[in-house]
Amino acid sequence: MEALLNKPDLADSTFINYEWFEDIRLRNIVEAIQKLEVQERTLFNIYSEMTNDGSIEYKHLVDLQGQFVTDANFDNDVKSLHKMYAQRNLELSMDVYKQSPRKQELANLSEAISELSKIDEEDDNGELEGAIEELQERLATNQPAGIKSFRRLDDLLAGGLYGSMLFTIGARPAVGKTAYAVNLAYQIMMNDPEVQVDFFTLEMNKREMLNRFISRSANVDSQKLKNPSNSLDITFSSMVTNGIEWVRSHKLRIYDRILNLGGILSVIRKNASKAKPNKYVAIIDYIGLVKVNNHQDRWLQVGQITRELKIIANEFNVPVIALSQLNRESEKRKELLLSDLRESGSIEQDSNVVAFLYRPDEENKSIVRLSVKKNREGQLGDIDYYFDGKYMFFKENSETI
Repeated sequence: MEALLNKPDLADSTFINYEWFEDIRLRNIVEAIQKLEVQERTLFNIYSEMTNDGSIEYKHLVDLQGQFVTDANFDNDVKSLHKMYAQRNLELSMDVYKQSPRKQELANLSEAISELSKIDEEDDNGELEGAIEELQERLATNQPAGIKSFRRLDDLLAGGLYGSMLFTIGARPAVGKTAYAVNLAYQIMMNDPEVQVDFFTLEMNKREMLNRFISRSANVDSQKLKNPSNSLDITFSSMVTNGIEWVRSHKLRIYDRILNLGGILSVIRKNASKAKPNKYVAIIDYIGLVKVNNHQDRWLQVGQITRELKIIANEFNVPVIALSQLNRESEKRKELLLSDLRESGSIEQDSNVVAFLYRPDEENKSIVRLSVKKNREGQLGDIDYYFDGKYMFFKENSETI
């Protein structure tokens, strides 16, 4: 805390969660520092940011700041603090699970175990030999750069969806972001039936999502799937049967009961660890509905979600696709900005690729544009799609890159 008060910019170079502190006063200090812009983080401004709760006197802040000697061990101190918090959280989760051994409590326990285990992992030694060998092997065997989906999207992404990629797709409500995610998954599996797609649906149930995949794969009216009387139509029933067989013949899993971050990470960790290179993709629909087991401000929770998704993408060298809603400011203009992502700071920072899905002409519901606004490894650009919501169908329809 002494180091933070003397060098508040340390809060940006090393991640600190204010909930790691047991002392409420220290929590409030860290939270105040994080809320202020870098140039505003004077001792007086930090105190002013805290005065509403009355938990600490200005003199106490001065005393803390005056005891500062060095920040040489700051990173190690933060790691120790995080570990103590994780141990407390694990003990609490174990007690809760013993009293109520239900799925939600088990998921919370799994998340607590995962958090502690990651802290205990060995530090990266920075050696490059493993990465060099992987690159040489890929060049020697002419392996594809990434998992293929839509052709023009693959071009923008420099070869497809690649390992360690966090690809965030933002859209306003009712544009078709879930339908687009279904089409991405469909294209991936059509291009390579050996790719396993884990689809986490937090807004719809499994049956609704299955209907969308059947509609897309069999080219049947998605609305008719909701009406059992249509099963009397022999042609329709035959097409639906073909769609069901398509789903069965591909490695698609749909999860509609895993709503919290720990559960999602646990599934990805389990399945990605078994998958061969370039044979696994996770899709989360959508970030705003993912639950986190703490009581932080939502923007901090979203930061934890995107950071953990990026970490697991790196850890298992797999692409993770996350859908996100846009904030209200985006409705005031036609051109979309990275800041339009809801709780945007961490999403933009953690994502390798950020794209927006929108209608360039609101009068024409059948044209939807994907605009890539951030791309660490490839190009920026726009792709127009023809969209037929009746059949859950997206098709690249023009050279718009």
